[in-house]
Amino acid sequence: MPRSTKDITQKVTANTLNGKTRLQIPLSLILLAGWSCPTSLLANADEMEEMVVTGVRTELPLNLITDPKLPRQPLPANDGADYLKTIPGFSVVRKGGTSGDPLLRGMGGSRLGLLLDGESIVGSGSGRMDPPTAYLFPESLDEIEVIKGPQTVLHGPGNSTGVVLFKQLQERPAESAWDMHVSLLGGSAERSDGLFDIAYKSPVFSLRSSAATASANDYEDGDGNRVHSHYTRWNGKVSLAWTPDNDTRLELGSTFSDGETAFADRGLDGTQFARESYRANYVRSGIGDLLNTIEVQGYFTYIDHLMDNYSLRVLSAMPGRPIAMNLDNESTGAKLSLLFTPLNTVELTAGLDTRQNRHTSRMSMDQNKVDYRQLHREADAEFSQVGVFSEASWQLSPDQRWIAGARLDDWKVRDLRKAISLSMMSSVSNPTAGVTRTELLHSGFLRYERALQSAPATSATVFAGLGYSERSPDYWEIFTHEAEDSFSALDIGAEKTTQLDFGFLYRGEKSSASLSFFANDIRDYLMIQTGYQKPAVTVDRDPMPSMHGPAPVGVAIDTRSTLVVRNIQARSWGLELDAGYQLANSWRTTFTLTSVRGANDTDDTALAQLPPLEARLGLYFELPQWSAGFLWRAVTSQDRVDIGKGSIIGQDFGPTDSAHVMSINAGWRPSTNLLITTGIDNLLDETYAEHVSRAGARIPNFPQLTRVNEPGRTLWLKGIYRL
Repeated sequence: MPRSTKDITQKVTANTLNGKTRLQIPLSLILLAGWSCPTSLLANADEMEEMVVTGVRTELPLNLITDPKLPRQPLPANDGADYLKTIPGFSVVRKGGTSGDPLLRGMGGSRLGLLLDGESIVGSGSGRMDPPTAYLFPESLDEIEVIKGPQTVLHGPGNSTGVVLFKQLQERPAESAWDMHVSLLGGSAERSDGLFDIAYKSPVFSLRSSAATASANDYEDGDGNRVHSHYTRWNGKVSLAWTPDNDTRLELGSTFSDGETAFADRGLDGTQFARESYRANYVRSGIGDLLNTIEVQGYFTYIDHLMDNYSLRVLSAMPGRPIAMNLDNESTGAKLSLLFTPLNTVELTAGLDTRQNRHTSRMSMDQNKVDYRQLHREADAEFSQVGVFSEASWQLSPDQRWIAGARLDDWKVRDLRKAISLSMMSSVSNPTAGVTRTELLHSGFLRYERALQSAPATSATVFAGLGYSERSPDYWEIFTHEAEDSFSALDIGAEKTTQLDFGFLYRGEKSSASLSFFANDIRDYLMIQTGYQKPAVTVDRDPMPSMHGPAPVGVAIDTRSTLVVRNIQARSWGLELDAGYQLANSWRTTFTLTSVRGANDTDDTALAQLPPLEARLGLYFELPQWSAGFLWRAVTSQDRVDIGKGSIIGQDFGPTDSAHVMSINAGWRPSTNLLITTGIDNLLDETYAEHVSRAGARIPNFPQLTRVNEPGRTLWLKGIYRL
């Protein structure tokens, strides 16, 4: 959706400091520097940023923007999911030290759109070992924007719970300059993060490059239990932009990353997360009075993911043999977007986008006998989508605005599986082998915003929006589960969400507040259920002996318990509140409250895998050179569960207790370019797990955990230098 001048001004204000571009030095240099606070820093005290960010203020209806380069508490892992967890309304399914799966308003997977510079990221692991956020390094980016609910159609199909845009800002400077952002972090569990981001910018061309690394050892929970969670990750990217004038920009970029991570919730670890990506983007603005801007972009991404049970852990007695599974995913996409300005009060964005991806896999059940690298990659799925969209903003009057949008998507999936595995050692012929499914999907929304009359230095806005989204089943819902009445889930119904969002925003001289409510009705909600009893079958000879080894012929199975995907009728509703108050010149406080509830109307139960009521209270003391903060997070117990049911991310397996987590932080700004922060997360060493966390797996030399617990007391120190 096009932004108004006010929107743009807010963004510029949020991303500048004393009129200069922000940037962030290795800690060793910071400790040696010892600069004193300059007079200019004191003179501009009112313009200083928060030294440690603990919450994100909603500036626009259902929209918030944050700077991922600033230090945060609680300390996020160096991936996209754990970063989002620091934003109220988000929760993360913990599996280990990194690669968690994010949820917004209790919904995740393909219900939550995740785009990196306009590119839709899709993981390749069949068990969600590598969700899209596992390939993100937030601090190497400039901005994260969250749009809640089905309240935009510009960023692809199916984003029923919202969309998150991870961005690298595109600017044409008035004169040549160097920008540099360097940071180093150290913490408990031998946590070590580093980032070097440098750019040369000129009016004609710009070159930017960054390199990031992150690693940590196994952490301990509050009881001192070691959790199988160590990881190592790295990322490098480069981009080149040509800007011959203020209205033209051509940008080329590429990204490479890899890593390995141990998981506490399963029998395999991720030993390779290799990703390479190439993108191109062209923007031409200021064309004319009617057609103002043309934007064209395209991208290609290849992900090669490997998991095994022997590289990062001791091989267990069961199964007693080294297993390796190699999956890859090749994605391409393109988008054409046109901005029209038919009237001074109307902006219309229209265009089309397309995405395709192809998924393959290969597996060795015994690496000692058959190396997985000697096996042929077997394609199991091909997806394609072409969509057309239109979104308009009409400024009816200075204090009223209507925003509306609609899109139509032609979705297609082809089932390439010859057989469907019922277990590690047995398979049956695929009843939908070679079948192609096509469907037309519709989405749209309408929102009204009104600014209320208010006193000087204050502003208030009320809003209400109605959105509708049709979401196609994704790879994990179709190809990793059975249907209730078939071995194949290719024919499972598309999900249809109708949602109402409404609320208000207030900004005063000393106080601010945002309150939003949502309620939805979801037809054909795609629910995953474990332990589903299906009729007995007779297993034929395994069609994939090279992968599994010889299988028995004509073995009768009396009954079997399996994992299925079902269409149900569901509802969810909730609220989000964030407020702040300036107690005195140097003291301020913040408060957030998030709640989501849901119902499975088909089974007459609670909707599974929804996080409990959560509140956060912060108290901060801030001077131009120094800061200190306290954050208290309270999570209620959750007993509204439906055992064995959930989503592709996880299923309920029991209620959870309440938790109270306290954290403290401090910051020192010796100069306008240098920032040193430190903190202690989970100060009281509380032992707790998120309700949506995964169950602990049995891993040699590690204690058996009911849930994958959160880290105990965590100390951290971070240095940032910006030029």
